[in-house]
Amino acid sequence: MPAAAHLRRLKDSLTGPVTLGELASRLGREGVGLLVLVTALPFLQPIPLAGLGTPVGLLLVAVGVQLALGRADLPLPAFAARRVLDEARIRGLLSGAERALGWIERVLRPRRRGTVPARAAGAAIAVLGLLLAVPVFVPLGSPLCAAGLALLGLSLVEEDGLLAALGLAAAAAALAYHAALVGLV
Repeated sequence: MPAAAHLRRLKDSLTGPVTLGELASRLGREGVGLLVLVTALPFLQPIPLAGLGTPVGLLLVAVGVQLALGRADLPLPAFAARRVLDEARIRGLLSGAERALGWIERVLRPRRRGTVPARAAGAAIAVLGLLLAVPVFVPLGSPLCAAGLALLGLSLVEEDGLLAALGLAAAAAALAYHAALVGLV
């Protein structure tokens, strides 16, 4: 099912306040993909975001490890999972995400499903998150990691095997770039 339709169905099923944990469990793999995509977007530009890479990178490592272990749900700490969100706020967020994904889905579609297992995508997300978390400035290191993360996040949202393969290739390129810079040092 397209992710925008999944979000629309989730929005229509809301009947009052919901906890963040319930929302994450209802979103499933699309929620993981959205989290990876949204956290990668600020790093796609070449200006370093001082202090943001480490916490975001560690979050992505946790998400990637969960996927690599075969869990498709969004891992949340207990204090975050218990947070109650009102229905109007959730409806607004879901409507915005649905519009954005509707635009993205004009280009993306489920193709080559099963080409890249979710476990491989999870391992790549964990590695890219680890590279992003290292508190050392690497010229263009964050945008290279973020490109792979964005592709992998979109592939999880849209179940697009071609995007997943491109995301794995971008992850390999980012890893090679970082390894080459370490070798130069």
